[in-house]
Amino acid sequence: MPQDAWFYTREGERIGPVTFAGLQVIVQQGGLNPRLDMVWTQGMAEWQAAGTIDGLFETRSVPEPPEALAPEADPYTPPQQEVTDPMNREGEWPGARRRGFLAATLLFPVVWNIGFSLCAAALAQQFGTEIMAYLGSVAVLVPMVVSIIYGLKRLVNLGMSRWWYLANFVPILNLWVGYRCFACPAGYAFHKKLDGVGVALAIIYWLIMLVCLIAIVVTVALLLGALDSPELQQQIQEILRAARDQAAKP
Repeated sequence: MPQDAWFYTREGERIGPVTFAGLQVIVQQGGLNPRLDMVWTQGMAEWQAAGTIDGLFETRSVPEPPEALAPEADPYTPPQQEVTDPMNREGEWPGARRRGFLAATLLFPVVWNIGFSLCAAALAQQFGTEIMAYLGSVAVLVPMVVSIIYGLKRLVNLGMSRWWYLANFVPILNLWVGYRCFACPAGYAFHKKLDGVGVALAIIYWLIMLVCLIAIVVTVALLLGALDSPELQQQIQEILRAARDQAAKP
């Protein structure tokens, strides 16, 4: 128990711990009766009337409290603060939890696009092609907006600042932020502990990143090797020429 930890009674109920400065604030607010309320801290053999504590009240000399209102004579054991494993406090952290973030960023876009595609024909008949074109443009943005919102909430759940979301636009750093959002449990910025699910998700995440990196390297190598091909250069020129002709049409 901290040295500056005080307990007091109010109408027979034991309350605390608070610091001595906090106890003085309670006195100034009229929350302690110097005659009837009792005070105890570590080192005191028994509870004492609040008015007898030096520096707590301006008037220190008070009569002894009635016997009936005094706590029991046996020493009071202060309540021990419960120490909980931070890994078990996931529900207490604000923001979006891990499964909510994964559902919003991975599952929701797929479900949304499939659902909109299935409803597109009916919506076109109901609203017409012009309004449907506008609705299609808006529908494309919905998964992006949901992803941004849950990305910000996920950072809060990890104990990080929302400004870290800008790191998603920085190469290499975005992999680190993505790893935290994808795999780490709530409050990870404070306790730095991965649970069993987090370890499994971390392995999956880095395997996916490795596969993507290999695919990019192979694609770039193939493109660099194919750029020397006269046939590919001719096809590129034809594509550029067709695009230029199309842009020149009224």
